[in-house]
Order: sequence, then structure tokens, then C-alpha cells
Amino acid sequence: MNTAIIIPAYNPDDSLPDYISQLRQQGDYRIIVVNDGSVFRSLTVFDSIRKMKGCTVLTHDRNQGKGAALKTAFRHVLDQCEDVTHVVTADADGQHAVGDVIRVMVESEKSIRGLVFGVRDFIHPDIPARSLFGNRMTSRLFRMLFGRQLHDTQTGLRGIPRRDLHWLMTIRGDRYDYEMNMLIHAVREDLDIREITIETIYLDHNASSHYRPVLDSIRIFLKIFSGYFSGKSLYVKPAEKKVAEET
Repeated sequence: MNTAIIIPAYNPDDSLPDYISQLRQQGDYRIIVVNDGSVFRSLTVFDSIRKMKGCTVLTHDRNQGKGAALKTAFRHVLDQCEDVTHVVTADADGQHAVGDVIRVMVESEKSIRGLVFGVRDFIHPDIPARSLFGNRMTSRLFRMLFGRQLHDTQTGLRGIPRRDLHWLMTIRGDRYDYEMNMLIHAVREDLDIREITIETIYLDHNASSHYRPVLDSIRIFLKIFSGYFSGKSLYVKPAEKKVAEET
């Protein structure tokens, strides 16, 4: 199997190149980083990554959101990486241990269909209250509406086979709501979702995260409700998709 690791990044700190270097030490993996319109001072971080063997940096001229960054990377894999059979998405803020990324990768490579989620157990005493509250609420709401128990609906560590990238390109959402739309679609289509428990890491109480506790939680809650009452809202219309691909 040939897996690419996708890392969307917005204003990353200097630890990102070292994190990628650690990933590369685990194997000759292709790394795709998306610079989602980061500020000027972050350009040296991306320049450093670009010089690393096996690494590709894709760039948005302006910040478009995590969902848009993921779709940019998915499109790159479909168009430019014919040998890639699976992708693993990971966050740029150090929340995903290198070993856990590899574990999700190995599990994902066992199948050509379905998703693998790296799920946090949320029992660590240093977990920020905003993260604990938000995840528990979305997980309970998701179970209530869709009848599916998922322990970490907001995890960014996900293993995805290549064939599933095609439908992922049709899912609405450019920010954190995109990952929830992905999840709703997978459950509606009864896709296999396998969960692997991973280490729960919050550096400096998650200070480097760009997740906005109030605004993004509201956005996710609304997306869960809209996904429940109208599955059509999950998908980009053909005309909209054409415009998006041309821009």
C-alpha cells in the first residue's frame, strides 16, 4: 500500500517541520501539507517543509478553512498521485502522536472502503473544558439523531481509502463543519467506520488550535441538525462544483 499523510496548516509554529521529520522516520511516506493562507511569518516553516524529501506544500492565497484545505489535498492526490491508495489526515498542532498516525494508517490500509478514526478517550485531567464539553455534546447529539455511537466526532485523525476521496470532493463545507458533513454522509450511506483509541494530547491547553469554541461549536451543532433533517444539504450541486473547480 502507498499512503499519503495530509496536514492542513494555518499559521503553524516552528515545531511542524520536526513533527513531519518524525513521521518520515517511520517510513518513506508522502507528506502533503496545505498552507491555508498563513501569515507571512509562517512562510519560513513551509519553506523548510518544502525542502524535505517526500514533502509537497500546496498553498491557498487566503485562509479558506480546514475543509477547503482538505479538499485541495484530496484533489491533488486524485489528479497527481496515481500511486496513492490511502490518505491519513492529521492536524498541524501536535495533537496527534506520530505512533498514532502510523496506527491509523496501518488499519486503514487493511481495506479499500470505509473510514478509520483515531478517537481520544477524554479522561486525561489536563483536557481543556471547552474540548471536553464540545466533544461530549456533539457525540451525544449525533447518537440521538443518527443512532450511531461514535466516541470522538471531532477527531482530525482519519484514514481514508482513495476510492472514498471522490465522494468527499462533493461534500459541502469549507471549515470545521466539513468533517461533520463527512461523518454524516458516511453514517447515512452505512459505510464502515472503525475507531482506534489514540493518545489524548493538548499542548499548553491547546493554545495553538484555531478551533473557536463558541462559533465553531454552533456551526457543528447546526450542521448535525441540518444533516438530520435534509441530507441534500450535505452535497455541492453540480453547477457549484464546476465553479469551485475553476477558481
